[in-house]
Amino acid sequence: MKSTRVLFETIVVGVITLTGMLFIPSAKLLFAMLPVAYLLIERRLRKRTWGDLGFNGRIFWADLRVNWILFVFMGFVIQPATALWAKTYFPEFLAHVQARLPFENGLGWGILLPLLAISLIGEEMTYRTLIQGRLSQFIGTPAGIGVASLLFGLAHFVPGPGIVVLTDVGLIVVSSLFYGVLFARCNNLWVVWLAHLLGDIFGLIILATV
Repeated sequence: MKSTRVLFETIVVGVITLTGMLFIPSAKLLFAMLPVAYLLIERRLRKRTWGDLGFNGRIFWADLRVNWILFVFMGFVIQPATALWAKTYFPEFLAHVQARLPFENGLGWGILLPLLAISLIGEEMTYRTLIQGRLSQFIGTPAGIGVASLLFGLAHFVPGPGIVVLTDVGLIVVSSLFYGVLFARCNNLWVVWLAHLLGDIFGLIILATV
């Protein structure tokens, strides 16, 4: 439902989240949880359904069949291709990305995969359900996708050489644009989440082995 109050709440939550993640990186996880907590509380207070948040499991396979080309591209192509491109043409960028891999902290796949799956649900709720979904009602779907993707890229900012950081954030924004289009086409968070999860897994495999 289109509501200026909901828009105001969305902007406030988004600003607090992004500001905290950028300027207090030690509390990045805490700020990342804020939009998810807001959505869950708001769902109860305003009696929204899980479908209103994009969790449309019953039509998952139907949505997947309709959008399978984009799903396959996002889940199996774009991130591995980016990693291989970086290895061949931009090793500085590859090193920048590898430096923040969880493998550096000794996490194995048995711990990493569940953590990744859970964290991506939170990311998609934040940038697809909350920001893209709600802003699109006021500024249109293309602009909603654009704003959500820009914020998604900024949320992944890690300091480093200018051109490397710009490439890193820029590629994340581009990936988010595709995820945003997929969500706009099906309004099914599970489809977008699975594409994102598969993309990250195959991207991590490439980055961990090159």
